[in-house]
Amino acid sequence: MGNLVLGLDVSTSTTGVCILDPSILPDNKGSHLLYLDRVEFKKCKTFWEKTDLIAAEFIILLQKYPGQFTVALEEPLMGFRAGMSSAATITTLMRFNGIVSYIARDIFKVDPVYIASSRARKLCGIKMQRTSVAGISGKEQVFQYMQVNDLSHVRWPTKKNGDPVDWSRDATDSYVIARAACLA
Repeated sequence: MGNLVLGLDVSTSTTGVCILDPSILPDNKGSHLLYLDRVEFKKCKTFWEKTDLIAAEFIILLQKYPGQFTVALEEPLMGFRAGMSSAATITTLMRFNGIVSYIARDIFKVDPVYIASSRARKLCGIKMQRTSVAGISGKEQVFQYMQVNDLSHVRWPTKKNGDPVDWSRDATDSYVIARAACLA
């Protein structure tokens, strides 16, 4: 395989993972999607078990999709907003993002690139509204947009109530990061 793009939406609960083949015309949205999933850390008891699990997943992906990669991560949250994450949460996420970046660099032999979520969404043509205006979160706005556009062919597993599983939002965010890396 040639040059591939690995997009990551890093979180300490679920990390979205996407692999795209940018050699397929980027205007053919969704057809360049090779892999779209997540790594869930529910069974991990410690922070370090999570890092071991993500490293193992990266090794499996590299074996399944051999080739040169661009590794793109969503730039971590850089500041506080009212009603959002605490300092402890942001610190843990920054630490985890840094370790995941290092592991990806070590396994894929390439320096990761970072893309702000706002820039990635803009590059993908997603027009965001404030949550108070839209009535849904930014993550949900992205998911709904991609369900109608690039990822309309993806059939997500569902919960008992018929709604797509929660991790589908993390996987969708990883797609947005990967696609933005192709377009940047």
